[in-house]
Amino acid sequence: MIIQSLVAKNFRKYKHLEIKDIPEKGLILVSGNNESGKTSIADALSFTLFGRTFLTNENNAAKLVCWGEKSTTVELRFLSKERPYLLTRTVSKEGNVAASFTDIDKDKVLAFNPVEVEKVLKKVLGYSYDTFSDSYYLVQRELSTPNANSNSVKDMIGIGAYVEVSQDLLELNQDDEQILADVRPQFDAANQQLKALGIDDDWLPELVTSREALEVDGEEREQLLQQLTSSATHYEANKATHQKAVKRSKWINLFADVMMASLFTGLLFWVVLKFFPEFTQQLLMPNAMGQFKLLLYWSEIWLPISVAVLAILFFIASLWNGRVMDKLVIPLDAEAKLYSDTLDKSYQQLKSKMADKVTPRSLVLLNKSIFVKNEIDHQALAKVGSITKQLSLYQASGIEAKYVANSLCQQMSGQQSVTDLHLGILGAEIDIEMERTSEAAGYRHQLTGFDAKIRECTRNIKVRTLSLELLFESAKEFTESFNRSITKVSRRILPLFTHNHYSNVKIDKNLNIMVFSQEKNDFMDFDEISSGTQRQIMLALRIAMSEELAKNNDTKEQFIILDEPFAFFDQQRSIETLRALTQVSDILTQVWVVSQEFPDEIKADKLVNCTTKSSLMV
Repeated sequence: MIIQSLVAKNFRKYKHLEIKDIPEKGLILVSGNNESGKTSIADALSFTLFGRTFLTNENNAAKLVCWGEKSTTVELRFLSKERPYLLTRTVSKEGNVAASFTDIDKDKVLAFNPVEVEKVLKKVLGYSYDTFSDSYYLVQRELSTPNANSNSVKDMIGIGAYVEVSQDLLELNQDDEQILADVRPQFDAANQQLKALGIDDDWLPELVTSREALEVDGEEREQLLQQLTSSATHYEANKATHQKAVKRSKWINLFADVMMASLFTGLLFWVVLKFFPEFTQQLLMPNAMGQFKLLLYWSEIWLPISVAVLAILFFIASLWNGRVMDKLVIPLDAEAKLYSDTLDKSYQQLKSKMADKVTPRSLVLLNKSIFVKNEIDHQALAKVGSITKQLSLYQASGIEAKYVANSLCQQMSGQQSVTDLHLGILGAEIDIEMERTSEAAGYRHQLTGFDAKIRECTRNIKVRTLSLELLFESAKEFTESFNRSITKVSRRILPLFTHNHYSNVKIDKNLNIMVFSQEKNDFMDFDEISSGTQRQIMLALRIAMSEELAKNNDTKEQFIILDEPFAFFDQQRSIETLRALTQVSDILTQVWVVSQEFPDEIKADKLVNCTTKSSLMV
């Protein structure tokens, strides 16, 4: 970043301050007596960039307003990576701050308020006020050994982002570890409660299967009971109707047989007369001729009529018999067969065992719960096998049919009562098990959630820990590289500042400094050196660090402000340092130095001489 111009209105002592045509390279010397406004120029630069100075911040920025004025406005034009920008900041005497940031080339306002300006400026410059004040803006009283753990030094090293990410990762790990500390006891408690329930995942399906089997068995039994009752009620009447229908069918069949025989006889007679006349004549001799003619005459007239009548009667008899069979005999036979099959099914139903219907564990439960069992009448059951066929043929009596049906119905009703009790027991057990299963499902759901959270947190901690290790190694490499770089730069700068008395330094990871003495031919502790030399060394170190910060931000040209850096320097040290400032770095090309006065030997590329006047234009 290179400053091009600074314009301020009503800023501190200045009603109007205007510094233009600032060279991009060289020494810009700001001189003047006490209270002449030298520091105000540095403060104006700092305030425009970051909204604060060494002694003020956003909460007391109103102190910067010139006495008796309502507000102050500062405009700063600068180059950053060869792109021109305009930064304007205003503060009222009430302390209200406004700011805008403009890209001059694009004629585009990048930010409209202080918060947005801070965000955008950080992206453009690559650093904030704290880093700026520890590097490019050096105040004499701040020229001390840098703190290796400060954020600004970390920015200079190039690990500021690493540190921020590492801190975020550590905080996230702490959050996840706290979550694990909270979740694991909950997981263990839910797991213990689930184990205490002792859920058998096969038990509920077994109970449901057994209940369904008994329900189907009960429905079949109800149907059999209804069929038995209906069949037994109608059996005797059906038997009488069946016997009458069978008898009628026999008589009709007999009549039809007679008609059929007569029909065949007539047809045979007609064939003989028609095709064998000589045989008929021989049978009728000696008056064969007369009788034959009479018989032939009769056969030609009445025989066809007789045959037709016989055929009609046979057809009517066949239809009548078929109707009797279709309407009476066959339906009654079907009812008898249904009755017989129902008896057989009922018999099989009564003989069936509970072990064939329910699962073994369900049977154990039912046997424990019910002590009253249905007793089977084996004597009545013995008659079922013998009477079944008789019933299908209507050969059993109505009394026998009713007795067997009633006996079976009574036993099946008793069996159904036991089944109803079994269903009640199974239903109650199913309700209990469903409630337990539902409770277990709740615990399992909790365990699934807890387990997922534990896995997630554990995985995240593992990944973040690995990331932290990688970040640490990278930061370590950056730090070591930074120390080597600033050591190298300090060795280049230090002889220029100390007139070659000191030319080599060693800097450890904590930025502790040892200086090589030509006289002692050995490294000396920093405390062994005079205060003036210490400040020269610290200035060299700070410049080296500032150069590293610029390199980290890919900045090729950068300004630096040194406010009263020579307060503890003798004149010779001051001259040597001033001459060296423009030679020490190819990056820190624009060097601002604020001091009460400068040696006559030093020539400035731009001189800003502050007076007691309230306006300054250079």
